Amino acid sequence: MLAVNWAGFQWFWGKAEPWQLGDCGPPPAMTHSRPSSSSSSFPVGSRVTFTCAEGARRIPGLPDTSECLPGSIWSRLPEPCGRSCSAPTRLRFAALSKEDETRNFFPVGTNVSYVCRPGYENTSESSPSSTCLENLTWSQPPELCRRRSCGALGALPGGRTGPLMALELGARVDVSCEDGYKLVGNNFIQCQLKGNDVEWSELPTCELITCSPPPPISHGRHDGEGVEIFAYNSTVTYSCDPEFQLLGNGSIRCQSRDRTSGVWSGAVPECKGGFI
Repeated sequence: MLAVNWAGFQWFWGKAEPWQLGDCGPPPAMTHSRPSSSSSSFPVGSRVTFTCAEGARRIPGLPDTSECLPGSIWSRLPEPCGRSCSAPTRLRFAALSKEDETRNFFPVGTNVSYVCRPGYENTSESSPSSTCLENLTWSQPPELCRRRSCGALGALPGGRTGPLMALELGARVDVSCEDGYKLVGNNFIQCQLKGNDVEWSELPTCELITCSPPPPISHGRHDGEGVEIFAYNSTVTYSCDPEFQLLGNGSIRCQSRDRTSGVWSGAVPECKGGFI
């Protein structure tokens, strides 16, 4: 009759040896992911994290860890990494659509679309788009957005604008004043962004240069008495009282040396008594 050692039997089942727990062996091979450990032995309960191989990127939302389960099998783990283009090309005339702007994984064949930036308008019924190519570069998106136009310039009384080469966003035009006028404001205007549209920056003004009343003279007068402001290039003529003779140039003119303020030209004449 076979004798049973119950104490030994109970110890055998109550405390298992490592070889009794099982071993999953090497982690599953993946195309674009590598296990963090190079060991070939992984007891039940071991966990292995996978990292991306060179040229691959993490796929958002996927786990990256597998566990050795009872039965010596690895838990199912979809490939956590894949080939992806880098962030899509930034364009001067268009921005990524809101949907594509939040993505960070672009496998081969992915299409992204763009919307025209403020200040630009679409020239087609289609939107600019780009595709992640097999070599992990982006196809060149068509330039379907053109700069909006500010339209014709307004008139500038007393001034003129330089050659108008363009009317679209970013265009710049020099401004100057005619002789006898002073510039108030910038010496250029620019087609600039306003909200989603464009408009010319504030047009400067050309103000007439003026002179204050000319100096009075003893025993004489000028024909501009009573006038408070004299326009650029205007003249006044002096005359003397009876029995006084005018010495010097009888007329002076309102001019400017700095194209900003007005000054009277020449010296003021004098009225001398008696005959010279």
